[in-house]
Amino acid sequence: MIEAFYINQGFQTLEKEAQNALALAAAKSQEAIHDLKLQQFETFSDSLEDIAEARNSLTKALQSTGIPCPLLVLEDGSTKGLCKLYPYRNHDCRIHGVSFDQYSGEMVGCFRHPQIFNTPALRRKFVSHAVPSNHLYKEKSKLDSLLTVELGQDPNLQTLLKYCYYFTTPYAPLQEAFATKNWPEFFKKKLAGKPQTKYSLIVDV
Repeated sequence: MIEAFYINQGFQTLEKEAQNALALAAAKSQEAIHDLKLQQFETFSDSLEDIAEARNSLTKALQSTGIPCPLLVLEDGSTKGLCKLYPYRNHDCRIHGVSFDQYSGEMVGCFRHPQIFNTPALRRKFVSHAVPSNHLYKEKSKLDSLLTVELGQDPNLQTLLKYCYYFTTPYAPLQEAFATKNWPEFFKKKLAGKPQTKYSLIVDV
């Protein structure tokens, strides 16, 4: 949540022409992943492990498409450019795309991982030198929770929102204004009629 919100904030600082170009590219990428049916990964459970597994599965599904981030794509279609929102980049990009889960031993996130660590030997070497990022995710999750509760603005939903994990695509923050989105209504619709579990992962597409 907090990453998407921050990227969207950075998007608003761009010139209108740049915003329009990125929004168009993001819309095309969003359409390209339509068949993934990402909402199938929404999870409601009393187990945090179930939420982590669903999050990793969702990330892998996005990664499998090989669609590059619109913020890196140049006019010639290559991805050799610098990030257009570098100061606002997300957590995984800040640690060079290496989202290493010390518990599962997996690297999920940046689509470049399979290209860089393309042999078992390279993966083992990476794991032996990696700095686990789990503690960073815990801190980010705390901020996510605070922001989600604040945006929800509904006393009846606060308990649910405290452990509600928001997930969206890399393209959504480039297509709508998060600051003016009706978040209370969004969360009400997402959580209405759902199991009353401790944890939830909801997908915004």
